[in-house]
Amino acid sequence: MIIDVHCHLWDQTLMEPNAPEEAKKEATYLSAELLIEHMNQAKIDKTVLLALDSSISYNWFKDYKEYNNYIASKVNQYPDRFIGFFGIDLRRENESLIELERCIELGFKGVKLWPLTGFYVDDPKYYPFYEKVTEYDIPILCHVGAGPTGTYMKYNRPAFVDTVAVDFPDISFILPHLGEPWRDEALSVARSNPNVYLDISWWAAFYHVRPMYFLESLAKAKFYCGLDKVLFGSDWPLFLDMMSLKDWVDAVKTVETPEILQQLEYPKKSQKEIQMILGDNAAKILKL
Repeated sequence: MIIDVHCHLWDQTLMEPNAPEEAKKEATYLSAELLIEHMNQAKIDKTVLLALDSSISYNWFKDYKEYNNYIASKVNQYPDRFIGFFGIDLRRENESLIELERCIELGFKGVKLWPLTGFYVDDPKYYPFYEKVTEYDIPILCHVGAGPTGTYMKYNRPAFVDTVAVDFPDISFILPHLGEPWRDEALSVARSNPNVYLDISWWAAFYHVRPMYFLESLAKAKFYCGLDKVLFGSDWPLFLDMMSLKDWVDAVKTVETPEILQQLEYPKKSQKEIQMILGDNAAKILKL
């Protein structure tokens, strides 16, 4: 089984006038059917659709409930292919608890946090939300690393998730993009916390221009925390002009540790470990 744990979907009904031009352009052709077509080409069995809550700080997408409803509708339309993670800005505080319960009833299987909108995930005032997530036993995918132009990176350090992961050991946390540009910090957080995982979404862009950097990063991930902590992700529809979804899957399927990295004592990767990245690790977290 191949599982993409990091994908986005929106259309023109969700866009606000101030949305980034590229997002508005993509909204003219994006559809669940197009995504499934690309999934079929890549032989991806299931994809996690991530809703985004940006309306407090950035007038990009419409009301968070509307976006969550949109993702729920696509999951209900294609339940064998899609898994939904609802989006919420934790600054909504009590509203976030209400939305959590509503989205669980809608069938969502996880949470997407986008702290680049302006909050630190380790603020103790958000701990009631994490307590409720623990009760529902669902994972959290929390953005770390670089963000869109015009957003502040200071909120996106993997170290902030480390605090919450220590305090809530029963929640599985997925850190996307290998934490880049804080890759080593993200690897260290995953090594220190049994409940922290990493996805490789966004790295198709690196692979396109600097394949050795990606190969070195995977080798370092095995050395630091083990490839049982690494999940396949694409960040579709981003970077399609660089690599198709099929090409990204094929790149991961055939990844090898170059001789020069072996000389630096980075270990080789087995086919079993590659399959763990492509789907087995995610299947455990998502309880599939």
